[in-house]
Amino acid sequence: MPENPKNKIRRILVASLVGTTIEYFDFYIYATAAVLVFPKLFFPASAPASARLESLATFALAFFARPLGAAIFGHFGDRKGRRPRSSLL
Repeated sequence: MPENPKNKIRRILVASLVGTTIEYFDFYIYATAAVLVFPKLFFPASAPASARLESLATFALAFFARPLGAAIFGHFGDRKGRRPRSSLL
């Protein structure tokens, strides 16, 4: 039995919402850890303010590197890993 187009769009929207929510929650947890845990764990020899800035720099690097990694690995994923399927189109 063919799927209703409205149900298909709804599934896509829900999946997109769940994926985006998980992604931003992951960044929220990392940012919290970058402020509270990482300065003492990874930069114990630095001054507290300096350690916090160094820790936040790792967060900034991850935040800005994400689109670059998505473009690179998405390209290879599209070429090698994903195959078009008529049931998903």
